[in-house]
Amino acid sequence: MNDLKIKVSIFIILILLIALIFIFQKDRPNDYASIEEAMINSNIVYDEIYYITEYRGYSIVFYGEEDILSVGIATKKRSKYQWIYGFGSKHFNETDPILTRSFTNLPTKISGNDELVSLTFGVINDRDIENLKIQYKGQAVRDATIIPTSKGPIWFCFSDTPVNYDPDVVRIYKHGETKTGWY
Repeated sequence: MNDLKIKVSIFIILILLIALIFIFQKDRPNDYASIEEAMINSNIVYDEIYYITEYRGYSIVFYGEEDILSVGIATKKRSKYQWIYGFGSKHFNETDPILTRSFTNLPTKISGNDELVSLTFGVINDRDIENLKIQYKGQAVRDATIIPTSKGPIWFCFSDTPVNYDPDVVRIYKHGETKTGWY
């Protein structure tokens, strides 16, 4: 009798373990196999994805529709992506500014803002700019990342704290000249 109770108990435990594995492996309704699929199913309209980088465990996506540069954030869990948020405002065809910029504080959850991914980004209209140094208040100077795209170079730089102002910038040109400021 004890032998039968042990076998039944083991069988029940195995069934429960299989059920738990099934429950935890099941995809959530907003989980998709690729970032592109997650964006499309979140009604994000884009012509091109320019660049994807990983930052603090999140996928940061630079994408565009027509001449608008946007940035968004997605999570990846168990090889599935979930789109969280996107923000866009910079145009590739702005000819007056040497360097455009916009800042955003991307939420890391669809609802609630426990943590933010903060960055400044934009378009480089002067092809002679080789590097950008960004200075956020109370933080060390950082090199911006510059990415060539089919529509011209874009740039971005992360901040450790939320951004709600234009940081200081130093433009470094191919011939060695440096200039401060956005203009």
